[in-house]
Amino acid sequence: MTKGNASRGAEKTTPRVGRSQRGQETHNTDSSVRKRGRPPKSKAEDAETPKRIKTTAAKTVKATPKSATKRRKSTKSASSADLNAHVFFTNRLNAQDADTTQFLPTAEDRQSFGVARATVTLAESRATGVSDPFSTPSTPSAVASGVGYQVKKIHIGAYEINSWYISPFPDEYSRHPLLYICEFCLKYMKSEYTYRRHCLKCVQRHPPGDEIYRDGNISVFEVDGRKNKIYCQNLCLIGKMFLDTKTLYYDVEPFLFYILCEYDEEGYHFAGYYSKEKRSVQGYNLSCIMILPSKQREGYGKLLIEFSYLLSKKEGVPGSPEKPLSDFGLLSYLSYWRRAIYEILLAVSSKDSSSISIEAISKKTGMTVDDITSTLQTDGMLQRQSGLSNYVIVVDSKRTEDYMRRANEKNPRRIDPSKLRWTPFLTKNSAQPAFISGDQKQRHDQEEEQQQGDAVDEQSAGDISV
Repeated sequence: MTKGNASRGAEKTTPRVGRSQRGQETHNTDSSVRKRGRPPKSKAEDAETPKRIKTTAAKTVKATPKSATKRRKSTKSASSADLNAHVFFTNRLNAQDADTTQFLPTAEDRQSFGVARATVTLAESRATGVSDPFSTPSTPSAVASGVGYQVKKIHIGAYEINSWYISPFPDEYSRHPLLYICEFCLKYMKSEYTYRRHCLKCVQRHPPGDEIYRDGNISVFEVDGRKNKIYCQNLCLIGKMFLDTKTLYYDVEPFLFYILCEYDEEGYHFAGYYSKEKRSVQGYNLSCIMILPSKQREGYGKLLIEFSYLLSKKEGVPGSPEKPLSDFGLLSYLSYWRRAIYEILLAVSSKDSSSISIEAISKKTGMTVDDITSTLQTDGMLQRQSGLSNYVIVVDSKRTEDYMRRANEKNPRRIDPSKLRWTPFLTKNSAQPAFISGDQKQRHDQEEEQQQGDAVDEQSAGDISV
């Protein structure tokens, strides 16, 4: 055997190493190397390399809550949805335009918002005394108690008027010191810009009702609270700013409102109003009356009072204002009652027959017997005859004439009954028969003649001498 053959024979006799043995050799050489072709590390390098411990990773996975895992999944899905949002818009938007994450508030935005909120909170707390005005509940009790209420003035028409009392405006409006009110539709607004824009677009130039009286530049409109609820509610909110005893704000359906306006080329400007119940059990012809402070001292209050009694005479039922009266209301009514009664007494005293009954005065003025009697007693004109149960009206002609002269000079405005165009509410809303027979018409005419005859008899006969 030659030398070459011997070497080849030696190669053949060399035992083969199996996979298990090779893996064992590799593991024995360097247990940290698991992939082929990577050179083994020295012991120094092996000491520096941090070892991966499966148990630590397992503990970390167990310590992570399920909510965090779901949050990571939802974040990944949201980001992928934002990136692929343009797919859902049929490729009309590219990925940059469809990405909405760029519009989310940043930390700088949140810091700016916090500084602005703190500034507003500090200013509100100094003005109102409320520590956190944003947490104040918008309840009627809070507004009624005056907590956070800041309305000091209203701008209506060409006037800025100081308010006298607290009015229950909505919470977002009651925190502004100045409210702007349209004098035609009575809508209230918070800013001057909104008010100017509204004036340019508002097409209403008169109250939403029927014009039942006009004399020169003075007009009166009748507005039904059921048909024009929003307008009447705004009217009551304005009235509450100048009336302490007013308690009705939103329940306006059972009432009729009579709006006094001044007319010019721009429209009918609001000056005042009074309200009354549609069906009053006590016979009240007036529930509430209010004249704007900018229109006071012009005789509008007594003009509306006289107008309410004109409607009572038209209805044929004596009327009286709702009791109790306020201080200003009592003074206004006493002044009107004196003027109306003195006018009739002077007309009677100038004639040959100087006797008239209180019932006759009631029919001529539309006032109740109680109001007439109380006025005469207040002025000391109703005296009882000695030894008799009858009463007489003692009239001082000079004193009465002086009072009437001063009253006419102070309040020259009067209501002209001939310019009234009005039908009573109960009459125009009652059902009328479709057909009236001849017998019914004859009976109706006889009843009217009888009523006219009774009225003449009562005017001619009197049980109280003047």
